[in-house]
Amino acid sequence: MIRVEDWQGTPVYTMENERLVVSVCPSLGNNNFRIWDKKLEREVLRVPASPAELLANPSHYGTPVLMPPNRIHKGVFRFGGRDYRFDVNTPAGHHIHGLIRTAPWNVKDTSESADCQSVTCTLALSDFPDMMRQYPHDLLLEMTWELKGSTLIQKLAVTNRGREAAPFGYGLHTWFMIDGQPDRWKLALPSEGIWELNEDLLPTGRIVPLGIHEDFDRAEGGNLAGKDLDTVFYIGDRSRTAVLTRSDGYQLRYSVSPEFKHWVIFTKGKADQWICLEPYTWVTNAPNLHLDPELTGLRAVEAQSTLRLEVTLDIVGRAEKLG
Repeated sequence: MIRVEDWQGTPVYTMENERLVVSVCPSLGNNNFRIWDKKLEREVLRVPASPAELLANPSHYGTPVLMPPNRIHKGVFRFGGRDYRFDVNTPAGHHIHGLIRTAPWNVKDTSESADCQSVTCTLALSDFPDMMRQYPHDLLLEMTWELKGSTLIQKLAVTNRGREAAPFGYGLHTWFMIDGQPDRWKLALPSEGIWELNEDLLPTGRIVPLGIHEDFDRAEGGNLAGKDLDTVFYIGDRSRTAVLTRSDGYQLRYSVSPEFKHWVIFTKGKADQWICLEPYTWVTNAPNLHLDPELTGLRAVEAQSTLRLEVTLDIVGRAEKLG
């Protein structure tokens, strides 16, 4: 069942089946801001109290959509003979989290069948002069949120309608709840190393061993109790599935398509109520690193071509309400 609801004056699209209730707000960044697990009666994501709260802090709730993700040093880089200058929006004088976090998307289609529901929205950058001032490429983004049982899939098609290749980085900043019980949760995150960061949380260009985070690379994962993370992991040739497992066997499995090369894991202080799993196609500040694009994820969407990305959340394992 798909329904359009009024969320304090803002329309949201809600998909519901026997297991999950999934709400998307197209007009505020096409954010999938709520996933309610009906069997466990728990919020899967960190949910804003209102549209105003989501607008005021668009990177802090639900599933923020980032293009490009994370920081760009001083908001400036050069690509393909063109200089790009993004607005500075951090105290340290950098740009962070891109142009589309609060952009209004247009609902193109909804679909329902016996086992699947979907909502498809589009965003044309050429409709927004402020975006084109910073990033002068006529990209059309088409995103479909697809609910099948206890699986939610995000499909993104990025079409370059212009005449020049467009440098492209994409990521999500997904806030998963761990309910103030980090000791009950483990994170398994296959990765080959960690990007060394400077004092501004920008990569130095070095990938270092996992060190104290090597437990995340094990099949059973590492416990989240006491973890304080704002860490950039390089996936390399490892599996592209991050797994959050609760002590009763309940799991959140977050899988990404091969174009995603990095994870940022963020706990906002010591892990307590939530943890952010952030898949990125390019690493923070990729255009300024001057390293092999195969390593950084720096890529272009060529003129008159389409890039397709996919992210899947599976809720699996035991589903028991906590007493």
